[in-house]
Amino acid sequence: MSGGLCFAVLASLFVVDLVFTVNEGQVYHGTIREDALEKQEVDLDFPLFVRNRKGLSGDEICGYTVYKPNSAPIPFQVILEDRKTGSAKIVLAKGSELNYESVKSYEFEIAADDCVTGAHSVREFVHIDVEDVNEFAPAWKEQTYIAEVREGLLHDQILKLETRDEDGSEAFSKVCQFHLLTTEVPFEITKEGYLRNTEPLDYSSRHNFILEVQAEDCGKKLSDRLLVNILVKPECKVGWKGIRSQMGYVVKSGQKSVASNATLEMCDEVCRVTQLSVSIRLRSNETETGCEIDTDAISSRSSICGRHPDTIDLLPGGKHLPSVDGAVKPDGVVEFDGKTVAIEVPAETFSGRLESRFTMSTWLKHKRQSAEEEEEKQHILCIADGEGMSRHHYSLFLHNCRLVLLLRKEPGPGVDMNVFQPAEWRWRLPEICDDKWHHYAISMEFPEARLFIDGKLFVRSKRNGDIIDDWPLHPSRKVHTTKLIVGACWEGTEGRFGQFLRGQLAELAIVNNDTETDHVIGCINSCREKIDFHAISEMDTGMSVSMNSAMTQIDISGHTKESVENLVSKIGYVNPRVKMTPESSHLTFETSVRCADGSNVSVIDSDVTIDFVEERPSKIMLTGSTQLVRNDHEVARGEKIFHDLLIVVQPSVAKDSDLIEMQAASKVAHHLELCSVVVQPEFDVANEQFTYPENLVKQLGLTVEFSTYGVSINGEAKIGDYIDVMQAVQYVHKKVDDLNTRTFHLTCSKDGGTVVSNELVVELDVIHGEQKHGQSADRVAADKLFHSVSNYKADGSKISTKQEEKSSGVGIAAAVVICVGFLVFIIILGVIRIRSVHQRSVEVNVEERQEMEWDNSALTITVNPMDNETVCEESEVNGLHAEETDTDDDIGSFHDDRADSSDDEHGRAKSHDLEWDSTTATY
Repeated sequence: MSGGLCFAVLASLFVVDLVFTVNEGQVYHGTIREDALEKQEVDLDFPLFVRNRKGLSGDEICGYTVYKPNSAPIPFQVILEDRKTGSAKIVLAKGSELNYESVKSYEFEIAADDCVTGAHSVREFVHIDVEDVNEFAPAWKEQTYIAEVREGLLHDQILKLETRDEDGSEAFSKVCQFHLLTTEVPFEITKEGYLRNTEPLDYSSRHNFILEVQAEDCGKKLSDRLLVNILVKPECKVGWKGIRSQMGYVVKSGQKSVASNATLEMCDEVCRVTQLSVSIRLRSNETETGCEIDTDAISSRSSICGRHPDTIDLLPGGKHLPSVDGAVKPDGVVEFDGKTVAIEVPAETFSGRLESRFTMSTWLKHKRQSAEEEEEKQHILCIADGEGMSRHHYSLFLHNCRLVLLLRKEPGPGVDMNVFQPAEWRWRLPEICDDKWHHYAISMEFPEARLFIDGKLFVRSKRNGDIIDDWPLHPSRKVHTTKLIVGACWEGTEGRFGQFLRGQLAELAIVNNDTETDHVIGCINSCREKIDFHAISEMDTGMSVSMNSAMTQIDISGHTKESVENLVSKIGYVNPRVKMTPESSHLTFETSVRCADGSNVSVIDSDVTIDFVEERPSKIMLTGSTQLVRNDHEVARGEKIFHDLLIVVQPSVAKDSDLIEMQAASKVAHHLELCSVVVQPEFDVANEQFTYPENLVKQLGLTVEFSTYGVSINGEAKIGDYIDVMQAVQYVHKKVDDLNTRTFHLTCSKDGGTVVSNELVVELDVIHGEQKHGQSADRVAADKLFHSVSNYKADGSKISTKQEEKSSGVGIAAAVVICVGFLVFIIILGVIRIRSVHQRSVEVNVEERQEMEWDNSALTITVNPMDNETVCEESEVNGLHAEETDTDDDIGSFHDDRADSSDDEHGRAKSHDLEWDSTTATY
C-alpha cells in the first residue's frame, strides 16, 4: 500500500517535470500589418535567439523548425541571421498575404536545429497579431432615405443613418462622424447617425429638403454621398390669419389699421366656442415714454406743454455737444464715457446756488456695470469747492443703481450750524440700470422732495426712499470759488475731475426758486405710441373690452368667434412721433379659447413688427387682362391667371406717356415685398389649387403661403422677379365641370405695406361642351378685348386709362364688306375709264352732269376706312404675336393704339358711318 502511494507521488512529479520542460521555452509576441509585403519582418517584443541550449550538442544553429498547431498554413518563415547565437527574424513568407478580416492572429512553435546532430532545442511559443488596415470605406445600408416631418415641431430622431464597413476591427469599421454637406439647412446629424432638425419647419416656406450626407469612419475614409429627402408635412395651426407679421408706419400718418382682415383659424378642432379672449399688447424698444430724445423734439414738447419760463438747460445745445469719439452729436444727446468727459457750466448760464424750492430734471440712459464700477459714485451734476477743499455742496449722482440727491445747507442767516438737517435723498430704481431712456424730475420744497419717473410720481415706502441727515456746510477760508460740473465732480484739493458718469444725458434742466407743475412734467412724457380702438359701440351682448390708461394693452372677450373677430379687426396703431426711428415696435395678440366641453384650445401668439418708414410718394400700378375665357380642359391642366401681368411703380406726378419708361425702370430699380391673390368665393381645397414656380421662388428667397382665401408670395425681390413669378402662377380645378366663373383679386405692396397697389380683378369664365370648338383660337383676342389698365386709387388720386378695343369677329366682317365695296368701286372706275376713251372728243361738264361727278366725300368714306382697318388688322396681328411672346411688346402696342385713336377729329367725323363705335363694346 505504502509502496503504491510512493510510486504515484513519483509519477506525478515526473509528469510535472515533463510539462515544465515543454513550456520552459521563451514566449514571443509579435505584430504585423495586414498589408505587409513579402519578406517583411514581424515586430517581436523580444529578440529571437537561442536562450536554452538544452537538447543541443553542437555550437552552431543551422535553422529553425516551425510546428503548426493544426493543418492551417503558417504564412511566416524564420530567417536565421547568426549561427552561433541562433539570432533570427520572422518574416512574411514568399507568396503569402495577410487578411485581418479572415485571420486576426497566428500561433505556432519554433525550435532551433543543431547543425551537428540535427536535434531540436526546446520549443518556443510564438503569437503574432495581424494589425487591421483601413481598406474599406463605409457603405450605406440604403440607397436613399425618405422621411416625413411634421412642421412646427423639433424632432430628435427623424431617421437613423446606418452603414456597414467590411473592415474587421472596430477602429476602422465604426463610423466616427457623419457629415451634412448641404449648407444653410435646419438639420444636423448626431454621432450615432440620428438626423434631427434644429428649428421647427414651415411647410408654407418649403415643402421638402434634399440633404446630401457622407459618413466617415475612424480611419478617415469617407463613404459615397447619399441623398436624404425630408418631406415637410403641413399642419394646420390654430391661430390668427390676416394679421401680417410686419407692417410699416409712415411718420405723421395717423391711425393705421393692424388687423382689418383678421380671422381666427380653428383648423379641425371640434370645439363649440363658449369663451374667446384676446389680449393685445404693445411693446416698444424706445424710451419708456416713447418720447423722442433730441433737442428739437424736447424743445417742441416743452413749448406745447407750457414749461416754466425760468427753466435753465445746463447742457450746451446743438453742435457744441461732445461725444466719446470726439464727433459732433447734433441731436442733443451727450455721451459720458466714465473717464474723461465732463462739462463745466458757465456762471453766466447758472450761478450755481439753489434755493429751497426748485425742480431738477433730465433724460438719462444708463446700464448696469461691474460691481466695482457700481461702487463708485457717478455724478450727473455736482457743485464742489473750486480749491483748498473737496466738499460737495449739492449733487445728483448714481450709486449701486440708486438715484441720490445730495443737498447740503449753506451757511447763512437763519441756518443753525449745530442742527442736523435732511441732506441726502436716496431712491433705489430698476430704471436706473435698464439701459433705456427715462425721464427723471425732482421737485424740491425743502425738506420735501418728490421724484417723478417718466412723468409718474414715485411713491415712497419704508424700504425705498431713505432720507439722510447731515450737518450744514461750515464756511472755510480755504475756499473762494465753486465749480458746477455735469458728468463728473471737481476735486478741489487735487485739481482734477473725479467720479465720472458712464451713460447718456439729454437736457439737464433746473427751475430755481420755484417748481415745475406736475401737469407739465406729465405732459412732457405723454408722447407714447398706443393702440387705437374706437369700436365700443359694436360690442355684442355678453362681450367685454378693457384698456389700460396708456392704451398699450386692450383685452377683448366674447362668447362667439365672429363677434371677437369683428372687434379685433378694428384694432389700429397710432404714433405721434414726428421723426423716424430705427427701433421697431411690436404688437402681440395672445388668445385663449374655451370650448363647451370645458377644454381649452391652444392658440399660437401672433406678433406684428411695426417699423417706421419715410413717406413714399410712389404708387404701384398693376395692369393685365381682366377677363379670361378658357376651355374646361385648359383649366383642368392649369391656367396662368396673370399671364400678361405688368407691375409699374409710378411717381405721384407722372404722365401717361411715361408708362413704358416707368415699366422698364420698375423691373430693376424697385422692389416688392408681397403679392396676394384672394379668390371669391373661398377655395375648395379638395378640388382647387394654385401652383407656382418652386425653383424660381426658392432661388429668389421668397415664401409662399396658402389659405382657403388664396395665396400670397412674401419676401423682398425686384419687380421684374415678381412679374416672372406671378405670371407663372397657375390655377387648377380638378372638377372643372362644376366651375363656370371664378374671380381673382391681386394686390401687391412694399415698404412694410405702406405702399399698396391697385386691385387687379381677373374673372375666369369656363366654356363647357360644344362651345369648346374654335374657342382656343380666339383666346388671346378675347383676352385683349378685356385687357385694360385697371382704375388705380391711392392717396386720394385716381388714374384711369382705357384701351380702345375691337371685337375680332366684327373687325373681320367689316374688312370683308370694305373689300367688296372697294372691288365694286374698281369695276365702276374701269367702266368710266373705258367710256372716256371712246368719247375723248366729248367734253364733259361736271356741273351739268352731276351723275358723272367724282364724289370726294364718297372717296373718303370708301377708301380711308379700309386703310384704317388694314392698319387696325395689322395692329391686332402684331398684338397677338406680342401677347404670346412677351408682355412688354403688348404694352407697347397698347400705347400705339392710343396714338392711333388720336386722329384728326374732322376725318373721323366724315367716316362716321364706317367708324368702329367703341361705346358698343362690353367691358
